[in-house]
Amino acid sequence: MARALAPSKIIIAGEHFVVEGEPAIASAIDLFADVTAEESYENAIRIESVDLDNRKHVIKSTLNERIIDYTGKEKTKKTLRPILRAVRKTMDFLNVNTGIDIYINSKIPPSAGLGSSAAVAVAASAATMKLLGFELNKETVWKAAFEAERIVHKNPSGIDITISTYGGMILYKKGEKPVILKRSEKAIFLIAYTGKRMPTGKIVEEVLNLKKSFPEIINPLYISAGALTKKLVDYLKNEDLVNAGKLLNINHELLSALGLSTFKIDLLVNIARKKGAYGAKLTGAGKGGVMFALVDKDSLERVKEALTKRAKFVYEAKIVDEGVKVF
Repeated sequence: MARALAPSKIIIAGEHFVVEGEPAIASAIDLFADVTAEESYENAIRIESVDLDNRKHVIKSTLNERIIDYTGKEKTKKTLRPILRAVRKTMDFLNVNTGIDIYINSKIPPSAGLGSSAAVAVAASAATMKLLGFELNKETVWKAAFEAERIVHKNPSGIDITISTYGGMILYKKGEKPVILKRSEKAIFLIAYTGKRMPTGKIVEEVLNLKKSFPEIINPLYISAGALTKKLVDYLKNEDLVNAGKLLNINHELLSALGLSTFKIDLLVNIARKKGAYGAKLTGAGKGGVMFALVDKDSLERVKEALTKRAKFVYEAKIVDEGVKVF
């Protein structure tokens, strides 16, 4: 038996814009996907997951990824297929072909902007590698998880799997090596979940179609977002939370201009700002999911109490320096 833990993430700035080559800042946080891999006596890959509502989902496939049985809702096959791809690709990269059972226990809300699918894919790949007798190779894990993300997001930037694989806080630009950032000791990221889930891949596609339809209007937003992200790196590095918060607020409005905010997200954002947050914005794909507020220890409890009255749940995120790990 082998087990792997992979952290989820928040995108601090640059979501959506990162898909088209602009930089983004992301950080691993202490909500984890927990995956166990076990040997199977069948010539098959079996994946079992229990969701946050305690419902069981199972798929069983041949070694060439043809699903032959499933338990759960019809969408079970669609939900677990990316994890099947991550496991199968891991075996391909290791030149191994064997049956395996995968058990998923994730505390990350899916379709909420926290990188749930990426964290599960990364953990599944790492657990598979460990079970098969190989040392953890994060580059191989990243490549296997990227193939899984292709199914989920169609045109993934790679930022989610990068942060789940390697951890820490990074400046990420598609196609380039991530830059590790020194995180602020004063900054606290308070996450609030709206309770509404939205499929990330579909939203990314909608934004890209909007950009194609109105390039002369939308392209400048991308340029502004890229410049904002680079400037934000300096403010976070220098512990200037006042100006960092101002840029986060602007980033939220850029995303809102793309149609990605909602009444509930805006409500939570405005509550956080009113109660003393330096800045607040949606994070992830948008149209639901989560937002976060940038606070410090002095404003933490005040903002947290106000958000708790309106959000599905509120979580004080702790930055995780380590990425995926195996046991």
